[in-house]
Amino acid sequence: MDVNDDPESPDAAPLDPAPVGGPAEGAGAAAASEFDLRPRVSPTEAGSLPSGAAGPNPAASSPVKRYLAIGVLVAILAALGFVLYVGLSDAATFFYNVDEAADQSDQLLGERFRMQGNVVEGSVTETDDGVDFVITYGGVDMPVSHTGTPPELFGPDIPVVIEGSLIDNGERFSSDEILIRHDNEYDEEHPDRINDAERDAQARGGDG
Repeated sequence: MDVNDDPESPDAAPLDPAPVGGPAEGAGAAAASEFDLRPRVSPTEAGSLPSGAAGPNPAASSPVKRYLAIGVLVAILAALGFVLYVGLSDAATFFYNVDEAADQSDQLLGERFRMQGNVVEGSVTETDDGVDFVITYGGVDMPVSHTGTPPELFGPDIPVVIEGSLIDNGERFSSDEILIRHDNEYDEEHPDRINDAERDAQARGGDG
């Protein structure tokens, strides 16, 4: 037997030490050096997401919030525009005395406006849908057909402001709103017209 084949022989060649842990342990160490950077999800979340789908994307909700904010802003602007339109429309409703309206009846036909005068005594007649009466100003009378219930203080020789439009070729006024002398809204906004109407009523009484 060759001395080189005897592992116990002093002259035998030294053996290479086997790698610690063996081949399997070496492969595990190599795998451990790599990190798994994939996001972790709970089993419930994993079951609710389709294969290959990512979780909620915060950036995706930004356009939705932006469109919602724009919609709210548009709604607010529309509401403000409507309020402004109503206010301007009311301010644009012109006032005429009876004599002025009668003189401009051709131009005022079909237009909505306010007309001022005094209720003629003995002219008030109740109808199925309101009341008929005559108002006068500046020596000119105008028959009125009013739809609705007149104010409580409505009566003869009371300065009134009626709102509506001319009908019957300008020979009659159709109204749906009556403001009277004791209506604070009209009294505060048009004190000069109230005084004119009162003077006209007094003049008519003196002539009688």
